[in-house]
Amino acid sequence: MQVSVENTGGLERRVTVQIPAAEIQQKVDSRLQELSKKVKIKGFRPGRVPMSVVKQRYGKQVRAEIANETMQASLQQAIKDENLRLASMPQVDQMPDDISQGDLTFSALMEVYPELGTVDVSGMEVERPQSEVADEDVDDMLQTLRDQRREWVAVERTPQKNDQVMFEYVGHTEEGRVPETGHQVLGIGMGVSGFDSLETALQDMKAGDESEVELEFPEGFREPALAGKKARVELKVTKVSEAQAPEVDEEFIKSFGIEDGSLETLRKEIRSNLERELKQASTSLVKVQIIEKLLGLMPDLAVPEGMVRQEAASLAARVASQAGREPAPEDATAFMGKAGERVKAGLLMGEISRQNNIRIDQARVRNAIETIAQTYEDPNEVIHLYYSNPQLTSQVENIVLEEQVVDWVLENAKVSPKEMKFKEVISGASGASR
Repeated sequence: MQVSVENTGGLERRVTVQIPAAEIQQKVDSRLQELSKKVKIKGFRPGRVPMSVVKQRYGKQVRAEIANETMQASLQQAIKDENLRLASMPQVDQMPDDISQGDLTFSALMEVYPELGTVDVSGMEVERPQSEVADEDVDDMLQTLRDQRREWVAVERTPQKNDQVMFEYVGHTEEGRVPETGHQVLGIGMGVSGFDSLETALQDMKAGDESEVELEFPEGFREPALAGKKARVELKVTKVSEAQAPEVDEEFIKSFGIEDGSLETLRKEIRSNLERELKQASTSLVKVQIIEKLLGLMPDLAVPEGMVRQEAASLAARVASQAGREPAPEDATAFMGKAGERVKAGLLMGEISRQNNIRIDQARVRNAIETIAQTYEDPNEVIHLYYSNPQLTSQVENIVLEEQVVDWVLENAKVSPKEMKFKEVISGASGASR
C-alpha cells in the first residue's frame, strides 16, 4: 500500500492510497473460494460448483465488496500510519473509475486538528472571586419568592409605582379612528412600561375616570395602526390594582416542601441553594477569564472549518428553539464568529487536558449529577435518568472535564483573590454566558 498526504490549505488534507492489483485479486480469489463451498446453483452439488461458474455469477459483486472493504480498512490504516488527528470524518472525493483490473487508487479529504505545541499557562494572571452568601442575599431571595406568589388586588385610588392599571382607549390619527368601532383594552405596569407619556396621563386617574390626551406611540406598540404615530386618545381607567405579597407564615413555608413550616429551615434551604449558585457562578467567571487569556496566547490559531460550521448550526438551532421556530439554513451564518471562538476555546481546553493527562473524575461526575438532581422533587429518579442516558451523562462529563482543566490552570497560573459581593458574581457570570 502506498500513501501520500497533501496539504490542500489550512487544516484540510487529501490522503491518496494506492493498493496493488495483486493484493486485491488475492482477496477476491479467497472470497470466491469460500463462496464456492456455500453457494447452491442448479445442476451442481453443494461445494462442487466449478470456480469458473462462481466467478461468472459472483465475480463482479465480490470484487466490488472487496474494493469497498479494502478502501475503508486501508484508509484507516493510512490515517494511523501518518499520525493524522482527524477533526472530521473522511470524505472520499476520488473514486476509482474501474475496479475490474489494475491497482486500486482513491483519495479522501479530511480536516485535522491543529498542532498547538505546549500550552504554557505559567504567566497567565487570573482573578478568583472571593464571595459568600450574606443574610441580605437570603432576605432578597425570600422577598423574590414572595413576589412570585403575589396577587393583584383592586384599590380605589390613583395608581402608584408598580401598580397595574387596566384601561380602555380609542385613538384618533390622521388616518382615522383606531379601532374603527368599539375600544381597545390594555393593561400596563406603572414605572415599568417604558411608555412614560401614557403613565403620566394615567397617574391622576382612578377606576371610572375618563380623559383625553395627545400621545406619541412608540415604534413597537402592539397596535400597528398606532405604532410610531401621534394620536388624540380617549382613556377610561377600569381598574387600578396593587400587588400584595403573601405573609411568610407556616402555610407559605410549607408550600416550598419545608415540612416543619419553620422560617429558619426555609432560610437554611435558601442559603444552601444560593451557595450552590454562587459556586457555579464563580467557576463560570474564572472559566471565562481563562478562555479569554488562552485565546490571547494563540490569537492566530486556525480551527477546522467543519467544526465551526457545526457549532454555528448548533447555536442557531438553540436560538430558534427558544423563539419557538425551526432554524433556517442561513441562520448559522450570523453565529460563525462566535462559533469560531467557542471551537478555539474547546480545542485549547482539550489540548491542556491531553498534554497533562487529565482524565474525567467519575466521582465528580456523580457529585455533579446528584447536585442537579437535588433541584427536582424526586432526586433518585433524575439520577437514574442521567445514568441511563449516555448523551446526558456525556454532557455532564464534558462539564466536569472542563472544570478539572480550570482547576489545573488555577494550580499553574498566577492567581489573585478578588473580593466580590454575591450579586456581583451572579450578574458577572450571567453577562459572561451570553
